[in-house]
Amino acid sequence: MSDLVLCSGGIDSATLAAQLSNVGETPELCFIDYGQPAAGGEFRSVCSIAKNLRMSVLRTHVAGLDVPDKGEITARNLMLITLALAMRPSARSIALGIHAGTGYRDCSLEFVDLIQKVLDFHRDGTCRLVAPFVDWSKADVLALAIVLDVPIELTHSCESGDEPCGSCRSCRDREVLLAG
Repeated sequence: MSDLVLCSGGIDSATLAAQLSNVGETPELCFIDYGQPAAGGEFRSVCSIAKNLRMSVLRTHVAGLDVPDKGEITARNLMLITLALAMRPSARSIALGIHAGTGYRDCSLEFVDLIQKVLDFHRDGTCRLVAPFVDWSKADVLALAIVLDVPIELTHSCESGDEPCGSCRSCRDREVLLAG
């Protein structure tokens, strides 16, 4: 059971939410605006996905962070998990749609295992980190999205702004992925 799904509005988190919905779960989709350039587009996508899946949205805003315009945001998933737990201290699980192949340390099984140890320490083993795609490729996630009939057109992948720029890594990856 997942109480919260960290949701950026992208294909990965939308697919995770759809997968949970497919097995009868209705977690809250947790969106955190931490000053990322694409926050507006991401939030619109999260709301559309939530409406499509009949899930609610939990939202917060964090100010004062030094967020790059594009590329890796150091410790982003660590921050998001910590904030999600602070927003819902009684959550029994927090799910995130990280997958293999990114090269980011906070998208690895090692990261998941380490954060689970922190959650176990802090919550006496009562909160589980759920990352079912951690050893999947992005293509594997897309294949599941297609099986689950995830409305890809509702997702937002651009890291540079509210509208797809077509040139950031996320836009380029999405274009290649969807081209098949």
